[in-house]
Amino acid sequence: MAAAGTAPGVQSVLHITDLHLLDSEEKRLLDTDTTGTLRSVLAAATRERQPAALLATGDIAHDPVVATYRHCLDILGEFHGGPLLCLPGNHDLLQPMVDAGMPMEPVRLGPWRILPWDTHEDDGPGAVWRRADWEELLEAIETSGDHLVVATHHPLVDVGCPWLDKDRLRNAPELVECLAQATSVKSVVFGHAHQTVESRHGHMALLGTPSTCFQFEPHSLEFGLDGSAPGYRWLHLHDDGSLRTEVRRIKEIH
Repeated sequence: MAAAGTAPGVQSVLHITDLHLLDSEEKRLLDTDTTGTLRSVLAAATRERQPAALLATGDIAHDPVVATYRHCLDILGEFHGGPLLCLPGNHDLLQPMVDAGMPMEPVRLGPWRILPWDTHEDDGPGAVWRRADWEELLEAIETSGDHLVVATHHPLVDVGCPWLDKDRLRNAPELVECLAQATSVKSVVFGHAHQTVESRHGHMALLGTPSTCFQFEPHSLEFGLDGSAPGYRWLHLHDDGSLRTEVRRIKEIH
């Protein structure tokens, strides 16, 4: 059955990223109440429709301790009771995520699967290519008869900000080419850039989503913040294998 607010034959997935939650709701990051902005994003999105699944692509915590991740799950559970996939980003630590029970397994939605690909390294900002993780991803792609979305944290394309682009995988162009050879891979979605990124490689869409908190200034040579509102992305997955997407911004913070 399609989620409420979604047409039959379509699964609408809510993509959020770069939550940067802190270990206390009293704390602020760059003058931002990251817990408050997350709740505002989730409230706005779920007023539109109830997602078939929720996808969070990293930098879930800025204070990466078990309590932060458990608090994240509590907040997500206030708005969404369905399938959930969470990936680590460069500000996350893997073991506390595991200890908190963050769900990190692939999600199946009808004829679609969302496959996680972990490129983070604990205590390191840049993307890391690990042969074992890459081969596991390729095996999942090769053995799946489904339409696929690959979810990761770091962009696979330059976003036009040199201070961010240095964190991209060095072999990213070759990896994109490899993924695009599989016609089942309809999109790669990611975070890290704190801004909208939309590119294509053949049939495959490469999609970056705004942060649920603050945004980085597009095309900036050095770190800088943009005044754009927190955002989220809908991935509308059609049973015929087509994908439609839209980025939305919140109008007010609760």
